[in-house]
Amino acid sequence: MRVLLINEVYGILSTGRTVKELSEDIRNHGDECLIATAYGMKDKSEIKEMRRKGHYIIGNLADRKLHALCSRITGLQGYFSHIPTLGLLWYIKKKKPDVIQLENVHGNYLNLNMVLRFLAKENIPTVLLLHDCWFYTGRCTHYTVNGCYQWRDECRCCPNNRNTPPSWFFDRCTKMWRDKKNNFQKINKLAVIGVSDWITNQAKCSFLKDSYLIKRIYNWIDFDNFKPMDAEDIRKDLQLEDKFVILSVASLWDSTKGLKGLLKLAEKLQEEAQRKAGSEDYRECLLLMVGSLPEDTKVPDNIRLIPRTNSLVSLARLYNAADVYISLSKEESFGKTIAEALACGTPAITFSATALPELVGKNCGYLIANNSLKSVYKGICKIRSKGKEFYSDACTAYARKYFSMAANVKEYREVYKKLITKTK
Repeated sequence: MRVLLINEVYGILSTGRTVKELSEDIRNHGDECLIATAYGMKDKSEIKEMRRKGHYIIGNLADRKLHALCSRITGLQGYFSHIPTLGLLWYIKKKKPDVIQLENVHGNYLNLNMVLRFLAKENIPTVLLLHDCWFYTGRCTHYTVNGCYQWRDECRCCPNNRNTPPSWFFDRCTKMWRDKKNNFQKINKLAVIGVSDWITNQAKCSFLKDSYLIKRIYNWIDFDNFKPMDAEDIRKDLQLEDKFVILSVASLWDSTKGLKGLLKLAEKLQEEAQRKAGSEDYRECLLLMVGSLPEDTKVPDNIRLIPRTNSLVSLARLYNAADVYISLSKEESFGKTIAEALACGTPAITFSATALPELVGKNCGYLIANNSLKSVYKGICKIRSKGKEFYSDACTAYARKYFSMAANVKEYREVYKKLITKTK
């Protein structure tokens, strides 16, 4: 079996790590796995090394910038990069994969219509992996905050027109929705995989509902890296011994990842520290924020900023050092950082929205209704009172039950085989 995985990144960020781990498992089981990824986010030496390993690099940095500019001017996302896309299609014809998996392709590097028409014409078994909602909407990666469900019938008058991906002048969501519907429905052997029950059920309400196969396969966790460790040594290295540590991780912090809420929460915890200063049993809270913040962001003194890291070891150390993990995102198709924290024995507090309730099991932390920061604060107080150890065993057991790499990757292999053997 020869599988081709197409994704914007490889080996970094959550989707890139998923591709890397999935490809390694496919090869370990005796099959062949090809990788096609976009140019960018790596230096020239890394690109050269990836090519040496046989990975196909789509386009170049200049094309991606041109694609992004054209997208903003025209309001069309995934309609450019004609030459890089032709190169990818030539590569596919040469390698003749048995199945192709599309992951994140809305990063200004691929012409989606060209790819989908080619897959339909060549009758290539295709897996569509829903890391977000973009494949079945006109243009939105998420829509619940805006309360827009037009995608069920036909996108029009998008309320999210200046968000992701941004459009400076035109609202072209109707055309994009119609093109996606038309092209996806022409693919005879199409499997749709959602990374959570929530997004899988959403897809069943879209034009993808008539696909050959629709199922949920959870993202997995690398338990060799994300596991409980000696937290005392880690906390000592990070100078956190006397603090109650609250951790939150994002690649890029903005309003969609709950930045404003975290800043308000830090201010509330500062006020608490001033009231309770000197109390013998009081542990002052410190908020660790991992990721890139907007340059003009002013942060309180009880926030420690840590640059974004692609090191699994560094991330695992931070999860273990924390007493609680917090996510104030209101829209997630999965929420991998939460699952990684649980795997390290750290309880989580998150809003009860989209796929997030699927990640926090019994005694694994708290789900917060109505996006209430007051309730988030109460959850912190409960965990601080009971202690991290009260939750840790339940956290690791839940993560290992639902987010096993071996079990979930096996399901992908079964999907591939089922697609390949499907008759017309």
